[in-house]
Amino acid sequence: MQNLVRNFLWAAVLFEAVLVSARAAETNDLPKGVEVRPYTGWAESVFLNAAERPVQAVVVPAIGGRIVHFSLDGQNILFENAASQGKTLAESKGGFWVGGYQCDAGPEIRGLEAHQGLFSGPHHWRPQGDFSIRTHSEMDRYLGVRIEKDLVLDPESGDLGLTQRMVNDSAHTVSYCLWDRTLCKGGGFAFFPLNKKSRFKSGWSIRVKAGEQLMYEGNQPYSPKVEVADGILVAEASGEDTKVGADSDAGWVAYTRGKLLFVKYFPYTAAGNYSDGGNSVEVYFDQRVAELEPISPEMKLQPGQNFTFPEKWTLIALDKEVATPDEVRKLVKRIPPSPFKKEVKAKPESKPGVK
Repeated sequence: MQNLVRNFLWAAVLFEAVLVSARAAETNDLPKGVEVRPYTGWAESVFLNAAERPVQAVVVPAIGGRIVHFSLDGQNILFENAASQGKTLAESKGGFWVGGYQCDAGPEIRGLEAHQGLFSGPHHWRPQGDFSIRTHSEMDRYLGVRIEKDLVLDPESGDLGLTQRMVNDSAHTVSYCLWDRTLCKGGGFAFFPLNKKSRFKSGWSIRVKAGEQLMYEGNQPYSPKVEVADGILVAEASGEDTKVGADSDAGWVAYTRGKLLFVKYFPYTAAGNYSDGGNSVEVYFDQRVAELEPISPEMKLQPGQNFTFPEKWTLIALDKEVATPDEVRKLVKRIPPSPFKKEVKAKPESKPGVK
């Protein structure tokens, strides 16, 4: 079977995929590679299982269509918060922190109105075909948008194709970016290439707080956990809470922990309005987690318009663990080329998303 995510065309496949009928879903006549069963306390969890490689993704519609598990040979790279397993946003008081992957609206530094229901509230879902599903939120009443996600797991390679879509369901114009927030288990190394023509003097930036305002300082950023050499930034995911970013044009960010290498590919738009401090990618880390955050350009949407931000995820088995930034940089040679062109024109679409 042709690899659905070897090149940029997989995004088009997602858009045009034939939908499985509602009747089939209701009778649990699910397509190949799609299974529904409980997972760590959530009764309705959707399992995507590759056929030729031991890769599995688990999606929980009840908590934002969130990917809580992405594993190779049973090794889940994503962070899971045991204290929140089985819980939902409606059942939680005083905060709701699950882990895993979620898709949010940004930019973060703007301090948008609270909208946790958009990315942590219940999502609807349905099969899209073999090894594929779609989830979507309700419209957030503060932001006026909903978020859809199409997921397809390549049955041969185990690569995960992910199309994130923001739809303006309101009666007025809105302007946001899509913000992928993927929490991985801490203790590893996050890394990505820097832009040779960076807007930042140092090629990267670090988040700081000026009064109540968040901003990114890129003249002389410093963290004892960050090292830059040969055009690659490496951050050790440990120590005090830190967030770094860059206007990287490479189109990927990676994380290695144990004998596993996790790569997230995403498109970069050279002329895009990267409104979260100018960053196209950010990494947060502390003692427990490493959060990989690809960010789309900010897009102005008229009522009914939408825009998409596709990604590809892949897991690579390593022969041995890496322990130093120098060893991490050598892994760059193990990373396959991006399926996305480095320069992609991001633009809104008039065709609304399909629920």
